Amino acid sequence: MSPRRVQPFDVVAQVLAARLQGRVASDELRAMVRARGVDWERVVGLASDQLVLPALGSALRDLDLIGWLDQELGGFLVAVHAANRERNRELRDELTAAVGVLNRVGIEPVLLKGALRLLDDLYPDDGWRMLRDLDLLLPEESLANARQALEEAGYEACGTRGEMRRREGACQIDLHTELFTVARDVRLLPAADVLDAARRGTLGHVSARRPSIEHQLVHLIGHGQVRHLGHAQGRIALRDRLEAAALVRWGREAVDWQAVHGRFNAAGYRPPLLSFLLSLNAGAWCAVPLPGPADALAILQQRRIELQDRSATAAYIGSRIGWWISAFRSQFEVLDGGQRRAVRNLSKLICERGAVRRLARAFVDRQTHLIQ
Repeated sequence: MSPRRVQPFDVVAQVLAARLQGRVASDELRAMVRARGVDWERVVGLASDQLVLPALGSALRDLDLIGWLDQELGGFLVAVHAANRERNRELRDELTAAVGVLNRVGIEPVLLKGALRLLDDLYPDDGWRMLRDLDLLLPEESLANARQALEEAGYEACGTRGEMRRREGACQIDLHTELFTVARDVRLLPAADVLDAARRGTLGHVSARRPSIEHQLVHLIGHGQVRHLGHAQGRIALRDRLEAAALVRWGREAVDWQAVHGRFNAAGYRPPLLSFLLSLNAGAWCAVPLPGPADALAILQQRRIELQDRSATAAYIGSRIGWWISAFRSQFEVLDGGQRRAVRNLSKLICERGAVRRLARAFVDRQTHLIQ
């Protein structure tokens, strides 16, 4: 009799959720890790795709489970975590250098997403969080001064929206004046609110600021589920679930959930928030209050997410639907200056010469961007 197949998603999610709860693995989790039905090649592939492979290796080690794995696999996971830890130390140096340049011209940026994790020590160590670039939020009136200061310090523009990089730098520095680009999304969390509530912190010898925990959660959920169409795709990234749960369990302050609910409700984005919070509760990541009862559509969406978590075919179909929606949306923004006049823009997309080619190019570009 062949062993019962264990889904890779369940292995990764349960290991990370267990580590969030403490440093002792249950008997059930130990049995899962040792089960013959676990395809560890697929587990590693999923964790890598979802950007939680270093966290998985660290969690297995902290839970005293890594010794149950094949010696080569265990060594690989330890090496991945160590390499990411070293990478993040380099990124901290890069962040310190950039913030130092801005401090010298009187600017204290607010750190966003991964950059903030280099300041607040949310995770057990520096190797948990994977970073691609460093995002800094500035007042709009400070952007020109910030770019000039960075250029004089040897940074060069490498994009059209405030992206800067120095020749020998470890990564790109992204300067933002808003957290979102579409008008409705901006109303979800305006930059002015984040800047007003941000608190000062130190990073070595330089000074930066961190958003409130409520603003971090709104940005995290809104970025993945609204901006990058996770809700439309039926996809909630494991990295986002891990980070949200870490903020709730390991954050240094309690979350004002009424404030979080209020922002999504006011912007008309209650369904994406509800789906995200349901996934946290259902997966034992952490217990969070919901913005209201789950209706039939919310339950259906939750089941869709659970199916796509465990089915590569369903996930592929859902992602393609989401990418096409994203391609249409990006063209609406370009053609209409960010305003929501979808009917007129759709007419332009259908009637204008070269519209199909432009839409296909947008689809390819958007697909690459959404994966990152």
